[in-house]
Amino acid sequence: MGNNLKATLFHRSAHLSEQQLMAPASSCPFCTSTDREPIAVLQEAPEVVLLYCRSCNGASASRMPKAEALKDYYSHYYDDKNERVTLDGPNRMACHIQRHAQRSLGNVAGRLVSILDYGGGDGSISVRLALKLLKQGAERINIVLIDYDMTTVDVADHRICIFRPKNLDEIDKDSMDLVVASAVIEHVPEARNLLIKLFSLMRQGGVFYARTPYVTPLWKLAKIFGVRFDFTYPAHVHDLGAKFWNNVIDILPIEGKYLPIRSTPSIVETTFAQHFLRTLVAHVLKVPGYVFKESYGLVGGWEIFIVRTS
Repeated sequence: MGNNLKATLFHRSAHLSEQQLMAPASSCPFCTSTDREPIAVLQEAPEVVLLYCRSCNGASASRMPKAEALKDYYSHYYDDKNERVTLDGPNRMACHIQRHAQRSLGNVAGRLVSILDYGGGDGSISVRLALKLLKQGAERINIVLIDYDMTTVDVADHRICIFRPKNLDEIDKDSMDLVVASAVIEHVPEARNLLIKLFSLMRQGGVFYARTPYVTPLWKLAKIFGVRFDFTYPAHVHDLGAKFWNNVIDILPIEGKYLPIRSTPSIVETTFAQHFLRTLVAHVLKVPGYVFKESYGLVGGWEIFIVRTS
């Protein structure tokens, strides 16, 4: 990678023009606080900076891309088929989600289980997750898949049904057993409204899973050593770590009661078999985050499991 580091190896940055940008935001897109400070420059001419919110501990771009700009960006993004997958092993991610959500989901034997996979590409992870739930005794799995990518992975098991609604408004409230938003919240300018909607779709006992980049500390470290760090804007417009996710329930005006059941550094995206050195470095950097939690930042990403208790 030379003297250039990217926030993730699966996205690329793009320079947006004035016509492609919304006006500068006066408040935090998550908690609406105006108590924010600039911590990095995402692009120049026109300038876009990353603003850290002292209230909710989230960091967001000062100017969001317009919907048309994002549509154009992602239409080109999916031209490269290899860039659709952000994990070396989708089955490994499915195992990870199933293992940590299973206790809260309870006994699925004989049940219909509904999964919302928001931003899940072609459904590779959610289908593998469905197969694991079927092995646990679930009678049938409904997968609701929403993504720019309109391709859908082949499903051989007739007990798995995939639905492709146009948007979240087509989904009934209190209907989802599992809501998966893996590596997607950071892409959405109106992320506050998205999170509120996703939580509202969970039924009692349902589990929410999110995984987001948290690269600001790595960015600062790279700057010390004179290494250029690419935030991959406008692919990423938010940077969200432990302090944000551990308080997200109190930040948002959501109905019902929710309880975080796991909040840790995110799963390593690569495997030793395919990318040994990169995977080793990622594991070494993440380990202190399991112990020191919010006081340590060199984790690259954070993930959280939240159960709806009522």
